[in-house]
Amino acid sequence: MAAVQDTEGGRPPRRKRWKRHLLEWFAIHVFGGFILPLLIRSWRVELDLPGHLQRLRESGKVILAFWHNRQIGLLGVADELQPVQVLISRHGDGEIIARIVERFGIGSVRGSSTRGGKAAVRQLVTASRESHLAITPDGPLGPRYQAKQGVALVAALTGLPVVWVTWSTDRAWQFKSWDRFILPKPFARMLYRVEGFVEIPRNADAEAIEAGRLEIENRMNTLTAALDREMGLQD
Repeated sequence: MAAVQDTEGGRPPRRKRWKRHLLEWFAIHVFGGFILPLLIRSWRVELDLPGHLQRLRESGKVILAFWHNRQIGLLGVADELQPVQVLISRHGDGEIIARIVERFGIGSVRGSSTRGGKAAVRQLVTASRESHLAITPDGPLGPRYQAKQGVALVAALTGLPVVWVTWSTDRAWQFKSWDRFILPKPFARMLYRVEGFVEIPRNADAEAIEAGRLEIENRMNTLTAALDREMGLQD
């Protein structure tokens, strides 16, 4: 006779739910509230923020584009470009990420290209009136370092220029996730660069949006590869 499984109407067994909630609690309150702030304070950050972007902090808004595996880098520039709202997917660990970035004064809009995308775009357009936006063009599921059209579409709808934020480090842990997520080790040297712009006309047609998407992807990859070579990071 087959063993009775604790499915509770199709829900995961109670033990699995308990384990998941425990891991979420640890990620939000222990890692996000204690370990990560300590790590960030130990990093030796060098921020290359060109003068024209400095002026944008006071006079305008931008869309910050950064690769999914370097999204933790947003925490390093959030103080320089506040306020900022980041697009976070509704997939898997999105709630954990949203709760962690909130601790650093970063707001979030929930949605992605595969779930809740239209609603998220509307929220981003609304948020752009009072806040910078931050988007990972290759999220939430990749392929890594390949930009989807979302960032270019939001640029066309809002009229905001896109700048790309990337960083590299001399020592890091690299996870075995699809994006090869990078977490700098304690006391790592981190070199940031912020460059831009890509500007896409309001209500641009599909061809112009695709051209903007491709330019963002190519320029982000060029800058990321240059920084990795400079820092000796094997990504």
